Amino acid sequence: MSFLHLGRIVAAFQRPVRSRNLAWAEPFLIGPVPVTLGGRAVTQVDGTTCGATVLLMLRASGDPQLAAELDEHPHSIAAKQLAIFDHIRSHAVGPLRWPRRFGSPPWTLAREAVFPGVTYRSVAVNDRSRDGREILSAVWNANRAGIPVPLYTGGNVGQGIARAVPRHVVLAVPPSVPSHERKLRIYEPSTGTLVDIALDDLVNRTAPHPALGGWTHVVWAVLPTPTARIATR
Repeated sequence: MSFLHLGRIVAAFQRPVRSRNLAWAEPFLIGPVPVTLGGRAVTQVDGTTCGATVLLMLRASGDPQLAAELDEHPHSIAAKQLAIFDHIRSHAVGPLRWPRRFGSPPWTLAREAVFPGVTYRSVAVNDRSRDGREILSAVWNANRAGIPVPLYTGGNVGQGIARAVPRHVVLAVPPSVPSHERKLRIYEPSTGTLVDIALDDLVNRTAPHPALGGWTHVVWAVLPTPTARIATR
């Protein structure tokens, strides 16, 4: 299956961007740009549902029927977030349910992620390492192929383990037009905006960034594994 058309479906969530002169705007970093469906900003219900919001947007980007439903009935977005969040937390550690206050664990978010032609797996990211840089490059390549990728963000290890563990979830989405620029376009659910960040700026970071929800590092990635041939954009 070709994923070129799925990249265009993802771009439907970028309407404020599409209304601009992309021939001029695309080579430059943008942000923040509101993400709306049915005239409403798409944001997380509360401080724990960032992962569920990301998962809903990921599913909708690969499912035109769901995307149309959300656009026509934006009031249903909150209820769908909560239903997804319930599934993410079930059977998180064997038969045990994940505590609500801890949000969405990466391994169950990967289990619940649905996008045509791929399955997902979770992997920890150290942006100071070679492996971490390769994972970030894999995210960029997946986006170029039209596939969204959930990313977990967190703080510096030096600020304590509570800040270094995954604290927030964002979604790296395909560019609205094909581009060879090494940057990620991030949907950030707490603000309901798209923010660009250069791939190199994600390596060995020391300061928070709006694309990461105000956190400093990408600490976990939910990477796609192809189950069908994917066309590179």
